[in-house]
Amino acid sequence: MLTTMTCADRYTRAVTGIVLALALTLAVGCARQSDLVIGDTPDSDLAGMVDSDAARQLLAELLARRSAGARSTAGTTPDTRLAHLAGAGDPVEISRLPDQARLRELGREASMDFGALVFAKALGADPKSQAVQAAFDRFLREGPERSAEALKRPRAFPYTLVFAPSWLHKSHPETGSDFAFQRGIIGRLGISSRLIVSGESDSVEANAAVIVDTIRAIGCSGGPVVIVSASKSGAEAALALTGLTPAESTCVVAWINIAGALGGTPLADAALRPPVKWLARGIFWVSGWSWDALESLATGPSRRRLDGRRMPETITVLNIVAVPVSGSVGYQVYGGYQVLRPHGPNDGVVLLADTVWPNGLNLVALGADHLFFRWREDAHVLALLRAIDFAVRRYGPTPEPSVASERDLAD
Repeated sequence: MLTTMTCADRYTRAVTGIVLALALTLAVGCARQSDLVIGDTPDSDLAGMVDSDAARQLLAELLARRSAGARSTAGTTPDTRLAHLAGAGDPVEISRLPDQARLRELGREASMDFGALVFAKALGADPKSQAVQAAFDRFLREGPERSAEALKRPRAFPYTLVFAPSWLHKSHPETGSDFAFQRGIIGRLGISSRLIVSGESDSVEANAAVIVDTIRAIGCSGGPVVIVSASKSGAEAALALTGLTPAESTCVVAWINIAGALGGTPLADAALRPPVKWLARGIFWVSGWSWDALESLATGPSRRRLDGRRMPETITVLNIVAVPVSGSVGYQVYGGYQVLRPHGPNDGVVLLADTVWPNGLNLVALGADHLFFRWREDAHVLALLRAIDFAVRRYGPTPEPSVASERDLAD
C-alpha cells in the first residue's frame, strides 16, 4: 500500500510539473542558458556541455564554421554528408531536413545531442540559409551600436513589423511573450510596428482569424509587412498566412517564425489525457485560462491543421530554430526537455522538426532553448532586424511556394 501511494504521489507531482511547464514555457520568456551562436568555446568546455564524444566533435565543427562564416562575406560551401556515427559505420545523409523520427533514431544510435546537432547542420545546408546565418553572425559581431546606426539610415528597414504575441502574454507579460522589449528597441529606431490583439489563451484557429483581420486592416498603407511570431503564435501565423488570398498577401513580404509550435507539442497531448486532464483543468480554471489553447496544441490536430497548406509566393519565411545541447538547457524548460526526450531532440517545449516551415530560410540559435534568453538583448534584436532585411532583399519573394505536409511535421 505504501509503495502504491508513493508511486501515485510521484505520478501526481510529475503530472503537475508537465502542466505547469507547458503553461509557463509556451511563451517566450527568460531563462539562464548558454548561447553558442558565435562563441569561441574551448574544446574542454564543449566536452562538458554535450552528452557524447560524437556530439562534441560535431559541435566544435559547427562553431568553427559559424565563426569563419561570420568573418566572411559569404556562407560556407555545404557538405553533402556528416561524419560517421560514433561506433557505427553509417554516414548521415543531410540532402533533406531530417524528420523527427530520424532525429529520434539518431538520438538512440548515438546520443540526443548528436541528433540535435545533425539537425542544426542540416538546417544550414543550403546556400541561402548559410548566407543569412553568416550575415546575422557578422552583424552580431559588429555590436549593437553599429547595427543601430545602420538601421537608422534612410530606407534601411522599410517594413512594418507586426507581432503576434504568444500564450499568456497578458497574464504574464514578464515572460516577454508580448514582445515589449523588442518593440521598445524598434520604437527608438523609428521603425513602424503593431501588436496583434489576440486572445492570450484562445485557440490557434481563433487567433489565426485575428491575424488575418489585422493584415487586412493594415493593408499596404505602412509599406511592406513582416509578421513576427513565437511558439504557439507560430502555428497561428502559419494558419493565417496560408489562408490569405493573393490580394491580401501582396503586402506581406516575410514571416519570422521563432520556435513555432507548428506541429503542436506532446506536452499538450500528455495534459489532455486522463487523469492528467483532470488536474490540468483545475489549474487552468484557477488561473483563468481558456482550455481552447491547450486543445489546439495537441499534435494530431496541429499536424492535420497545416497539412497541404501553401505559403504565398510573395512571403519569405525565416525559421529561427533553437537547438540546445543538454548542457545549455535552462532550468525553466528542463522538465519539459526531459519529458520530451523519448520523442527525440527538442527545445524544452517543442520537438525540433516541428518548429520549421518547409523550404524556408533557416537561422539556427545554437545552444538556445525554447525561451531564447540572450535573443532578448539589444545586440541580438538589432542583428536580427538587419538579417531580416538582408533575407528579404536578397531572397524574397520566394521563387516557389513552400508547402507543409503531415510528413514534414510528423513525429
